[in-house]
Amino acid sequence: MKYLKFFSPYEWFLLLTIVSLNFVVFFITGEWDILSAIATVSGVLCVVLVAKGHISNYLFGLIQVSLYTYLSWGVGYWGEVALNGLYYVPMQFIGFFMWRKRTREGSRTRVTAKNLSGTQRLVLTVVCTFLILGGGLVLKHYGDPAPYLDSTTTFLSVVAMFLMVKTYAEQWYLWITVNVATIIMWSMAFVREQDAGHLIIASMWCVYLLNSIHGLFEWKRAAKTASLTN
Repeated sequence: MKYLKFFSPYEWFLLLTIVSLNFVVFFITGEWDILSAIATVSGVLCVVLVAKGHISNYLFGLIQVSLYTYLSWGVGYWGEVALNGLYYVPMQFIGFFMWRKRTREGSRTRVTAKNLSGTQRLVLTVVCTFLILGGGLVLKHYGDPAPYLDSTTTFLSVVAMFLMVKTYAEQWYLWITVNVATIIMWSMAFVREQDAGHLIIASMWCVYLLNSIHGLFEWKRAAKTASLTN
């Protein structure tokens, strides 16, 4: 029973939603993509655990980003391939050890959240804007089917992952943007190729978006509590 109580009702809703969506896509299309199914379920487990500030997210994150790299390669989203294969995979190990150093007193699994200053937020906005525009031009040159969306998901994810490892609550604003852009990208891929796996991936990112909104409120509240107790 304690394992059932580990997740809140909302978190159970997210987990059951992604499992249900996999079955819905199967019944609609008649196709079952096992790699996409494993990637989506492990991915939602990862982000739910991130929102809880639980260090075990990195195990499921490693499974998800490895499979997602392979799936993105098949579609030709090279920004996603580079992001997941060259950045996310090693960051799962780096993040695990960084989080271990920032676990709350009396806890070996949960971290303490914090906020960026106003100046840091301004710098973050300017840097992200230039990265998206520059990356979009490069990806467009190499024939990416959605260059600026791919650039948005790639560079904002890099920055958001860094903020996540450093336990800043502002990561969630970037994750929300990444989620919206990625939903559009994989929906476009489904329209082009009519591949059921693409629809499953798009549905995963819809659940990610709901979790990111939830994570934003959870981490902002945790950061505020931490600042009052320091």
